[in-house]
Amino acid sequence: MNSFRIFILCLSAVLLSNALNAADVLKERWLRKSGFGLMFHYEAFKNHNPQSYNQAIDSFEVDRFVEAVESTKAGYIIFVIGQHWGKYCAPNSAYEKLLGVKNGVWTSKRDLIKEIGEQLAKRDIKLIIYMTARAPMRHYQIIKAMGDTLPSINGKPAGPKVNPMSHPRKVKGFRRSENQAPNPIFLKNWGEVCGEWSKRYGKLVSGWWFDGYKMEMKEAYESLKKEKHNIDTWINAVRSGNPEAELAFNAGAHPILSLCTNGKLCPHQTFTSGENHDFHERTKKGFGKALTPNNFPAPKGVIWHLLLPISKGWGAGTESRFEVKTLKERIDLINAEGGVVTFDVPIHSDGTIPKGILKVLQRLGKDSKKLRDGAKSYQ
Repeated sequence: MNSFRIFILCLSAVLLSNALNAADVLKERWLRKSGFGLMFHYEAFKNHNPQSYNQAIDSFEVDRFVEAVESTKAGYIIFVIGQHWGKYCAPNSAYEKLLGVKNGVWTSKRDLIKEIGEQLAKRDIKLIIYMTARAPMRHYQIIKAMGDTLPSINGKPAGPKVNPMSHPRKVKGFRRSENQAPNPIFLKNWGEVCGEWSKRYGKLVSGWWFDGYKMEMKEAYESLKKEKHNIDTWINAVRSGNPEAELAFNAGAHPILSLCTNGKLCPHQTFTSGENHDFHERTKKGFGKALTPNNFPAPKGVIWHLLLPISKGWGAGTESRFEVKTLKERIDLINAEGGVVTFDVPIHSDGTIPKGILKVLQRLGKDSKKLRDGAKSYQ
């Protein structure tokens, strides 16, 4: 056997060994072994003045909420710290300073996230924070204060009189902030905002799920690298409290985007955002292929994760639209193929989960060991 063939055989062995090691590492990550989790669109942020907003968050009964989560045997939760309404259920001095307001106006006086994280940790349930990748889009003045790219019409600032959540179908040439590249000033500011929470919570937070990371942000990654403040520095701040935090970036509900079949949205991505509305892809004719790791594979090293509402919509409904049998079969198959599933669950401002949905989740949890063992049990 000549030396070249020996070299090729040795190289092949090394590459195979590395691939097997990477696969083993993927299997051992806590998220991969979780089976299923729950997401809570906690939005006690709508139609409130600062006083009623804080009263709503103060009404949240953490112990009762965490006990309910524990009763479902879910391995983790994704909790919305704040969305595009601009209000957050935790203090943040960096955000408050940028807005020029005191705590209690746009950020709650109570640190709900810290309290939830501490109680979950006692039960070995992981916490992932839902956060937006861009400034809250519903408020022009907040977008401006954060230094984010302003909504535009034909390349020029749209101004405060145009609804920042508008659409090109309504306003010709309109583009939202998230549909334009971010700039270094915003990434510096957003790093300070996210970084403050990350340092405060440390390993109480095991991951971040970023919404609104559109293709324009992905495409700007390389050009921004030459700047002092860029996507890398923002993510460094996000991970400053827990360098091992899992990260997802969401560009939309289409399987190709949310399951990242065509590659990562961000180089820092460690699990797919997974946003979809059912266990099957939606087509013009109805339902298409089942959403599974084999049908829509994730990029190498990225955990395949599916996210869908258990009831009639995101954060809405009182009853599960799925039978327990269906939930078990789908989770079991996805888990056997190397994936994990999160169900978006409605929640009241006081932390109560609708009884009908909670009962279904509790019945599901009775078979939690089978739903995370990596083997098919219900096929």
